[in-house]
Amino acid sequence: MRTKNAPPQRRTLRFRSLDDLLADTQMLVAAGVQAHGKWSTGQVIAHVASVIDASVEGVRFTLPFPMRILGRLIRNRSLKKGLPSGIKIPGKARSTFAPPASLTVEQAIGQLIAAVEKAKQRRMTAVSPVFGKLNHEQWVQLHCRHAELHFSFLSPVSQLHDASHTQDNGSDLRHASSPA
Repeated sequence: MRTKNAPPQRRTLRFRSLDDLLADTQMLVAAGVQAHGKWSTGQVIAHVASVIDASVEGVRFTLPFPMRILGRLIRNRSLKKGLPSGIKIPGKARSTFAPPASLTVEQAIGQLIAAVEKAKQRRMTAVSPVFGKLNHEQWVQLHCRHAELHFSFLSPVSQLHDASHTQDNGSDLRHASSPA
């Protein structure tokens, strides 16, 4: 049981595809959404969208050598099991992927839909500044794990008091409408 001032438990998510991510986004918006953590709902969604977009378009920065080595060492585990929370990305990467606080949820959803459509129409072949060279399928896995991490901080308002809320592979997305 949660105490009055304790934050709600983060959701446990497992996306198999970018379509699962879009379905979860639609479900959250339909149910009403509460962000927990440092970013607003719009910032979380826009951040995930910008990373998806970067996997198609590429980025114009590199990370420090130790981060690149660490990224390559944990790549396979991260693609399968997920990304840890609390990692601070340095400098240019942070400013590139940190969305403005003024972004609305509607704007962010539009960015996410556009990024997912672009990723479906074009192969994701950009080199990851953290994990190095990835093929298209690995990028999809990475985006699913990345979105699971950030979307775990978003809770449907109708389920804020349900600490056991878990979604797996879109199985609890029956209220979600498919994106237009």
